Amino acid sequence: MTFRLSPFSGGPMNRILPTLLLTLTAAQAAPPPTLNVATGSPTGTYSAMFKNIGQVCTQSAYLRERGTSGSLENIDLLLNNEVSLAFVQSDVLKARQQIDKDPRVENIRTLLPLHHEELHLFARPPTVKKNILGKATVTGVQSFADLKGKRVGAWGGSLITARVVSAMTGVPYQIVSLKDQPSAFAALQAGQVDAVLAVVGQPATWVKALGGVQLVAVPSNEKLSAIYAPAKLFYPNLSAQSVPTIAVQSVLATRDFKTPDKKKLLLDYQKCAMQKLVNLQEDEGMHPKWQDVTFKSWPWPQYK
Repeated sequence: MTFRLSPFSGGPMNRILPTLLLTLTAAQAAPPPTLNVATGSPTGTYSAMFKNIGQVCTQSAYLRERGTSGSLENIDLLLNNEVSLAFVQSDVLKARQQIDKDPRVENIRTLLPLHHEELHLFARPPTVKKNILGKATVTGVQSFADLKGKRVGAWGGSLITARVVSAMTGVPYQIVSLKDQPSAFAALQAGQVDAVLAVVGQPATWVKALGGVQLVAVPSNEKLSAIYAPAKLFYPNLSAQSVPTIAVQSVLATRDFKTPDKKKLLLDYQKCAMQKLVNLQEDEGMHPKWQDVTFKSWPWPQYK
């Protein structure tokens, strides 16, 4: 007599099948990995744009924001494997590659090319003094050339921009590294620095709340045009008219990850953001800088 083992009997197969099914189901239901994203200050453009993408792309549920001091900290976090994505100024990437010769930057890719961020140069209003003969003397920073020999405060990625712009314009000034925006303007008001240089996408909320300072024009030249584009600043609280300046393109950067589940999440996020660009530009409440985004200009190699 021949005996056959039925899968519906109480034999070994009946005990193995449920275990296999549970294992397969668990594997299929495993959520994508949670990835950390370095943005900037809670009131900054990077943080706002990250939140905006989260409103239109469900893939953002697996991305966790990490507040930082800006591009300089962000690139270090990305290179040191402490985050998987980072909002970064493209001039910070280029400086790390061409000036610092950091080989790790070759592994950086652009997940999304974003907006241009304007260089904001702030100074206290000029002081007018008259001598005993009535001749007036104006002191302070009224033009970019006036920065020669002066102290310029900056923080985050703006420190790199201050360094690059000084070299490309031939205007030597002392760069003073400060912790953040509040400490920079405290130093300006206390006379510890003569100007503050900040790279931020306009309209920046904190700039709209400033008083007692003026915007100083930043001229462009042939050398600067290799990295920076001409731009204008519009802040009625600081100037009755537009102020010429320059701007650098920012990117959402990542490393050249090969892990299948991580790669899929990043590419799905990239695809969704590109497909939803019109929503990001036109839906109420979205940051106005989305209107500057085209997803066509890639200042750094694309993640594919």
